[in-house]
Amino acid sequence: MFFDRLVALGVVVLGVAAAWVGLRWNVRQIVRRGAGDLVARDGGFPVVLAFSSADCVPCKTVQKPALDELRGRFSGQVQVREVDATIEPALARRFGILTVPSTVVIGARGAIVAVNQGPVGWEKLAGQLGLNGSR
Repeated sequence: MFFDRLVALGVVVLGVAAAWVGLRWNVRQIVRRGAGDLVARDGGFPVVLAFSSADCVPCKTVQKPALDELRGRFSGQVQVREVDATIEPALARRFGILTVPSTVVIGARGAIVAVNQGPVGWEKLAGQLGLNGSR
């Protein structure tokens, strides 16, 4: 009985580890590709792609206020683009978006700095962009 449970636990742990490794590999592949085509050629502001959907409560109650704060604090220094993942599934697939809210942080030269699955505060996004937090 104990041995059966131990084997079952081992199988679960291996499955979780394999899923984690797969997700990490996917993020690395996405980061290597870059996203220069999404950064304006003139001005070259960094971009935050914020993936959401119409029925996502955390998108509206947590992520949207954080994005609004980021826009307000860094007006003219960053572009924030809100993307409905259900309307633009190809763009969501391109960045490996599996859940909403999610954000993709793209540097001014098109390098993908971070892919955040789940809600993220404006402070973390500003840090990933290398922006100072003062107004």
